[in-house]
Formats: sequence, C-alpha cells, structure tokens
Amino acid sequence: MKKIKLEFFNKKLSALAMPALLLVAGLAVLNFGAVNFVQLKYVLLFDLALIVLALFCRWPEIGLYSLIVFYPFVNWQFRIGEVNLPYVDLAAVFLLSAVLLKTIWQLTCGEKLSMTWHKTPGVVFAMIFWLAASFSLINNDVFGPAFKYWLRPIVFFYLMFVILPFNLIDSNKKLKNILQLFFAVGIFVAFSGLLSVIFGVGPWYQHRAVPFSFADFNPLGGNHNAVAEVLAAVIPLTFILYLLSEKIKARGWYMLAIFFMALILILTFSRSGWLALMVELLILLFYKYHPRINRLAYAAVALTLIFAVAISYLTIWQNISWVQSSNANRILMTKIAFNGFLEQPLIGNGLNTFQQIVGRTFVYRVEFADPLESHGFVQKLSTETGVLGLGSFIALICFMLYYCFKAYQTSASGKARQIVLCFIMTLSGLVVFELFSTSYFLATMWLPIGVCLAGVSLNKK
Repeated sequence: MKKIKLEFFNKKLSALAMPALLLVAGLAVLNFGAVNFVQLKYVLLFDLALIVLALFCRWPEIGLYSLIVFYPFVNWQFRIGEVNLPYVDLAAVFLLSAVLLKTIWQLTCGEKLSMTWHKTPGVVFAMIFWLAASFSLINNDVFGPAFKYWLRPIVFFYLMFVILPFNLIDSNKKLKNILQLFFAVGIFVAFSGLLSVIFGVGPWYQHRAVPFSFADFNPLGGNHNAVAEVLAAVIPLTFILYLLSEKIKARGWYMLAIFFMALILILTFSRSGWLALMVELLILLFYKYHPRINRLAYAAVALTLIFAVAISYLTIWQNISWVQSSNANRILMTKIAFNGFLEQPLIGNGLNTFQQIVGRTFVYRVEFADPLESHGFVQKLSTETGVLGLGSFIALICFMLYYCFKAYQTSASGKARQIVLCFIMTLSGLVVFELFSTSYFLATMWLPIGVCLAGVSLNKK
C-alpha cells in the first residue's frame, strides 16, 4: 500500500516539475531583460504575482484559504505608489483571475470544467442592487470616482466574497478546513483583544478589548468594533466544529474557546457586538428548544434580557462622556441621512457621497469636526441610493436568510439542522452588526456570509 502511495506521489511530483521548471526558466529570461528598464522591486513583484497566479490556478483552494486568513485584517494593506488595498481584496483578485484563466484554458482544450459558474445565490437580487446603485450615478458631480466605487466595493463584494466561496467550497473537507481557519483567526483576534485589556491604562472602562498593536503593526485596524465583528461571526462557526468533533476532549476545547471569545466580545463594550451576540443566542434558544418552551415564557425571557441590557446601559454607560459623544454623533448623522433621503428619495444623492453631505452640515462640523462614514447600511444606502438601492440590498439579505431557513426546514438529521442553525446565527449576527457599523461592503461581513451559504448548500446534499 505504501509503495502504491509513493508511486502516486512521485507521478504527481513529476507532473508538476515540468510546468514549474518552465515557469522559473521563463521568469529568469524575462527578468534578465527587464532589469535593464524597470526597477528591481517591480520585477520581483511581477514574478511574485505570476507565481501566486500559477499557484492559485493549480490549487484554487489555497487562494480560498488565503482569503480566510486575511479577511479581518483590513488594515494590513498592499501599498505601491497610489495603489493600496487590503491583502484579502488582493488575494480575491488573484483568485478570481486564476479561476477565470483556468476556466478559459479548460474550455479551449475541451477539458471538463473544474469549477462551474451556475451557482449564483441571489444573483437576481444582486443585479437589481447593482442597477439601482448605477441609477444613483446620475446625481454624482464627478462620474469617474463614483463609477470606481460602484465597481469596488459594490459589485466587488458579491463576486469575490459570495460567488467564489459558494463555487469553490465543493466538499465537506474544504468546508471543515475553512471553519478551522476561521477558528484560528478568531482566537488570534480574541488574544489581541485580551492583550489590550491587560495592558490598557486609565479607568476600568478603558480596559476594553480593542485591536492590539504589535510594535506599531496593527493588522486589524479600526476600533473595538473590529474585534467584536470578527468574534460575532466566528463564535457560531466554532460551534459547528464542536458538533463535528467526535472526541470529547476536542469538544471541551472548542467549548472553552467559545466561552473565551464570547468573554472578549463582551469586553469590547461594543453595543453592536452585544446586540449581534444576543440575537445569535436568541436564535439558538428558539430553534433548539422551542418545542419545550412556552412561547409566552420565551418572549418574557427575551424581553427581560433586552430590558436588563437597556437598564444597565442607561445607568452605567450613558454617563460616560465618550459614550454620550458617540450617541450624539450617531443621532445627528441619522438626522442628516434622513434629510438627505428626503432630497432624493428614489435614487439617492449619488454613490459615496454620505461623508460629503455630512461635511456640508455646519452643525456637525462644529460639534464633531471631520465627517465620518455612516454607521449603518440603512443610513448609507437610503442617502446615497434612495429607496431603490436600500430596498434591493435588503431584498438580497432577505433572500440569503430565506435560503438558509429553507435548508434548515428541509434538513433531515438533528446534527445537520444544528449546523445550518449555526450558519443562520452567523448571517443574522452580521446583518444586525452592520445596522450600526461601517463594514457593510467589506470582506469582514460578506466572506463569512459566502462561506455560510456554501456550507448550507453542501448540507442540503
């Protein structure tokens, strides 16, 4: 048996040796001529890009795994000249390019396609959203930057973080590998938050879990919400690993990790994170235990939890100065968003104009100086794309929730239903989180959603 495996491995290695040698030889020849006209760093970057592209063409799952590794680190960016983009976006571009090249090659050679493109969950709603957003370009003063914003991030997030995972995750093994990578990323982010709690200075409420800087290197960026959003997505996904584990010891470690990440999420003092976690817990309680729980009793418990959080917030947090300032900021931005919506209720004021509208508001500049981005996709889309853009975006989210709920209802086994339930928790938690945050077009929201949809699709089979 070992001899057969060794022969198989040697055949695989020999099959890869020739293309690898040809690639290295071709790069050597190109480099020899290019260094006379182009700076060496650009030549090396071009070589690295070709190698990564070839690697992703041969093993697209490596590109997919790299998306998970980079996904929360939006402050870790590739910068050269005027170009700067997060590494997760760069990896997504390389992965899509590699998959397209491989598909074209297979079509040209008459080979069987290794990736099919018919799996497009909610593509009709996504295209309606793109169309509605394109109508808003009419009201943009400068077309070029607005069209660029339409391409990235509005079209970008669905193609890269929904379509690619949904088509590339075609086996339970890949899905489990991806869940384990999410778990590793979540643990790293949680430890980053823990370090901030330990080494924070000042009153007790300043010892909060925020992105920790490692010798001036802060890959997460942002504030406490950056930690909370990742953990809100990873906690339910870790519970899937708990369900899939057959050994009691492994289950114990996963459960301990879930409690640790939940504790760090609470210590972020992120109101959006708390709400997301509360929604996930309520979904878990309702769908797992609702046959044994009286509906009125369940509603009473839910209301008690909500009132307890509200009372603790009003008695403690409301009296802290920076919380009062944050509340005033959000309330004023909501008023500005509503006034902007009334000016152009159908197609909005133009893409990426929210900060400009806030900046033109004299009261805001007096109170808070520089304008900020909208904290919530409702204010953002209602102002920039009107009722058409906001309605189509909500329709896209509702379809994805319906897709998951439908799979939950048709799941046969108890474990399958529990796994789909975890995907529903992640999706719902992220949507609730983005009602009050700014990552509504980024990988931090949409890559976990794309993985959830792929996992639900696999689970249906």
